[in-house]
Amino acid sequence: MIEHADDRLSFPTILEPVLTVPDGDDAALDTAINEVAGALADSGTLILDSYGRPARGATDEEAVLGLLDTYVRVLLHLGEVEEASEMGDLIDRIHAVNRRRKRRDAGRPAGSRR
Repeated sequence: MIEHADDRLSFPTILEPVLTVPDGDDAALDTAINEVAGALADSGTLILDSYGRPARGATDEEAVLGLLDTYVRVLLHLGEVEEASEMGDLIDRIHAVNRRRKRRDAGRPAGSRR
């Protein structure tokens, strides 16, 4: 039984860092993803794989994308289609940043990866 509603994590609260990053600021988005993933870890959130088992080696991006995906489903269930669409846009943006990073990193010599 939860004693205080304020003690519960909410999607908007935990996702706030990624929800407030300005468009086009990939560095800030990376930082926000790390912040949200850290908050998930601190809260004891368990990341599951597609079979419902604890995921091994899930990246920060995968954890945040999974949370966003769940939030989209909740919003759609509640009939909040416009807000769900905005979350879908954020998911697409995170995927785009990851693709750009992979292309950039693929062009670097092996010893210079971050």
